Amino acid sequence: FLLPFSVSSNPLVAEISSHDITIHTSFSGTELILFGVRDAPGDIVVVVRGPERLATIRKKERVFGIWVNRQSEQFEHVPAFYAMASSRDYESIPKSIYFDALGYGEAIHPFRLSREDFLSEDERAQREVFARALLREFRTKRLYQKEVHPITFVGGGLFRTTIPFPDTTPTGVYTAEVYLFSYGEVASVYTTSIHVYKSGFDAFIYQLAHHSPRLYGVTAILLAVFGGWVAIRLFRKT
Repeated sequence: FLLPFSVSSNPLVAEISSHDITIHTSFSGTELILFGVRDAPGDIVVVVRGPERLATIRKKERVFGIWVNRQSEQFEHVPAFYAMASSRDYESIPKSIYFDALGYGEAIHPFRLSREDFLSEDERAQREVFARALLREFRTKRLYQKEVHPITFVGGGLFRTTIPFPDTTPTGVYTAEVYLFSYGEVASVYTTSIHVYKSGFDAFIYQLAHHSPRLYGVTAILLAVFGGWVAIRLFRKT
């Protein structure tokens, strides 16, 4: 009831080509097409976020010639995946406070600090260094896409964009958010979910490792012993 009438009139309708991504042994990444209709003027911004997780980043230091983990920082509610698309150059889109609240763009730090007000200047600086290192790690794995993908119009108000998912895509429930902004204000919004899951033998190993770690460890040891025994038998015969 608090939304303006322009939002409830639904000037934006969108859909995605698939709500499921299946990861199997030969999975090399995929692309999903997001498309829709804009029935009012404004800028369209799409944000796809992965499931939020607790992320830990560690700094290695050389001690007596050996690289070991020394300092570490943890960041809560970190999206495992982040991608954006916009109907025009993102920097030229009028922005209001909604952009900060919704967590858009490079200016929004993806790793919010818990109880930041109680940190000293040195602690904040250290957290910032670790946050940037964590961001580089996500970008190396192509999970945080710095490029803002273009949204193209196919006559009238029809639009479409493509969101790539790399082979390093983690499992979980993702959220695709489509916003129509008019002079920086929210005119309409559409949200849908994307499910990423493993299948086949990969799924069996994943479930075993996460839900029965002891059985997984024992199985791994037995397989290693069996593999060693087979190798010894083969070398003896040769």
